[in-house]
Amino acid sequence: MLEAYYVISRGRQYVGMNGVPAPLSVRDLSDYLAAYGERYSREEFDAVIFALDDDFRKRWAEQQESSMTK
Repeated sequence: MLEAYYVISRGRQYVGMNGVPAPLSVRDLSDYLAAYGERYSREEFDAVIFALDDDFRKRWAEQQESSMTK
């Protein structure tokens, strides 16, 4: 699933002046599954990919916050 997350996140949208990473959408995941097929249940796949994405965006925000305080 890490490989799937990597592929999906390469198409990520960024918004605003600071280029804030937008959350992945159900459509992003569906597009990936249409191209590569399903190896896991959809519920499990969505849960893992969205958890990885939440973690990535949380870490990104923390890095931005710490760079602004320096």
